[in-house]
Amino acid sequence: MAQQLSCVVDGCEATITEETVAEILEVAEGHAAEEHPDLELDEGTVETLKENIEEV
Repeated sequence: MAQQLSCVVDGCEATITEETVAEILEVAEGHAAEEHPDLELDEGTVETLKENIEEV
């Protein structure tokens, strides 16, 4: 079953859909670097991302 993450940055409507959490986090890292360069993907931010992933 696919996994989905909606961007956690206010005002950003990006959605990532992949098969695994690892794939979502990889795509999210690229999205953050390109669209939110000020966002630091520290341990707390990664945990927040994981908490917002849902099955679709």
